[in-house]
Formats: sequence, structure tokens, C-alpha cells
Amino acid sequence: MTNNIGMRFENWAANSENYQKMLAKKPVEQFNFIEHTDFSKTAPENKAKVYTEAVQNIAASRISNYDANKNQKMEFDEYVTEQSNIYKKTFNESLNLNIPGMTEALLGIFNNCDLNKDGAIDNQEMSAVFTYMDKADNSEGLIDGKISYDSAIGTNWAHPDMPGVLQMLKDFLFPPKN
Repeated sequence: MTNNIGMRFENWAANSENYQKMLAKKPVEQFNFIEHTDFSKTAPENKAKVYTEAVQNIAASRISNYDANKNQKMEFDEYVTEQSNIYKKTFNESLNLNIPGMTEALLGIFNNCDLNKDGAIDNQEMSAVFTYMDKADNSEGLIDGKISYDSAIGTNWAHPDMPGVLQMLKDFLFPPKN
């Protein structure tokens, strides 16, 4: 695995110092996935394109880091590997998948993100996930390419209509072609 944007996101999310700051209600620098672009200075007519390209890049990068079968999608076993790796980096111990309910909890989150229910999370679905994290931490609901640590770690995956919310964001990013 290379240190691409997906891995930089993982290293930021799996940083135990960041996690401790979040628990202590101290600020943690946001993760900006629109790197080297001052999104606030992007011309209004170009914002959607710049944002969509940036969110696609981080989604593709995130998937490729764990795409063992190289199909450009993240299956459940690959998702478990991703989550286990993040847990190990954060807490310096292995994620115990034998804890009652652990696999079911991970499967529930995975299924919320697998919008077309094909057993894998593709680039558009992962893009919607990152857009949700971006939007979730902003009180005005603005999308700015920055994810707060609290949103990345504490995103409410138990939202009663998470698949509907993610589908709405996917449609926003990738409008159906007529």
C-alpha cells in the first residue's frame, strides 16, 4: 500500500492522539481531501466538478488500499480488513471479531453503504460516504471538502435512513443521465 490520499486519511483517522483529543473535546485539524485546491476560491460554475473529482479520488484511493481481488470495489471481507487495520493502528490491539455482535455491527454499516446491494461498495457509493462525512459535521450543511475528526470517527451510521441519505448524495454527485 502506498501513502496515497486514502492512506493519509486512514493514518489521520487511526491516529490515537487525534482520538484522545476528540475524547477530551479538544480540536483536531480537519482532513482536507480537496488537496492543493482552495475550494473557497473555485469559480461557482466549477465547484461541483472540482468537488466530485476530489471525492472520487479519495474514494478510489480508499477502495484500492484494500481491494485484494482488484475489482475496484470493496467487499465485506475487505471492509473488515480495513476496519481491523484502523482499529489496530488506533488502539495498538487487534479488533476482536469474536465479540458477540461485532461482525453484525460491521455488516450493518457495510450494508448501509452498499446502496445497490450487490455485496460491494463501489466508487460512487464510497464517494457518497465521504460526502456524508463532509456534510455531517457542518452545521450549515455545506460541502467544503473538509472532514472533522468527530464526523469521521463518530458519523452516525445508525441514521434511520442511511441508505436513503447516501443515495441522495450519490445522485447529487453523479446525476442520472437521461
